[in-house]
Formats: sequence, structure tokens, C-alpha cells
Amino acid sequence: MRLPSRLTWDVIALIALLLLLDTFAQIFFKMGVTHLGEFPTTNLIDIFQYCVNMALNPFVVGGVMALFFAFITWLKLLSKVDLSLAHPMTSLVFVTIPLSASWLLHEPLHWSQIVGVILIVFGVFTVSDDGASDSH
Repeated sequence: MRLPSRLTWDVIALIALLLLLDTFAQIFFKMGVTHLGEFPTTNLIDIFQYCVNMALNPFVVGGVMALFFAFITWLKLLSKVDLSLAHPMTSLVFVTIPLSASWLLHEPLHWSQIVGVILIVFGVFTVSDDGASDSH
């Protein structure tokens, strides 16, 4: 397995930053709602209060900020490479999030998830392969 030839160091840095921001956004959201508790569905006053608490929760706010910067990074990445390369690379969050959740949130990581992570990594590089070495 080799990296696609279109992956320059600046593109790799943008992909890594995007993955980092998106991963931390999801970790922050999980930490925020864990602190807030389950979303109420009983009445509008409880739902409104929960939403206010969410808007004031530093983890939720941090997650929103991380997603905003991920969006800016995404646009910068799209200005440099084809969507057909960039978008498959975003699937690597299905690798970074479970690994980070296991490490930071102490969530269990099962063998089937590990197999899935390995398949995703191979799949991402297969889909984004530009076939540059196939033309020889």
C-alpha cells in the first residue's frame, strides 16, 4: 500500500488537522452530553432548559468551535485537491474516533471494531489511489 501521488505534505497536514478537529469535536460533544444527561422529551420547558444548558456547556461550545475550524480546513483542503481524494480521507474519522474514545473516554474497543478500523484504512487508500504506478 502506498500513498496517492496527489498527497503532498501540505495536503497531508490539512487532512490530519481536519481529522483532529472532527475527532475532538465528537469527543467534546460526548463529554458535554455526558455531563448534561439524557435529552428530555417530556415537555417543552425541559427541552428548552436542556438546550440553554447545552449552549452554555464548555465541552459543547468547544465541539462547535472545533467543527467550525474543521469546516474552514475542509474548504482549504478542497481548494487544493479533488473531492474524489479529499472525501474518502475524511472516512478516517471512523478510525480516529473509536481509538480516541477508547483512550480518552475509556470506552471499550472490541475486536470487531479493530478489524473494521483496519478495513477502513485499507479501503480509504484503495478508493483514493490514483493509479499512478499502474501506467508503467
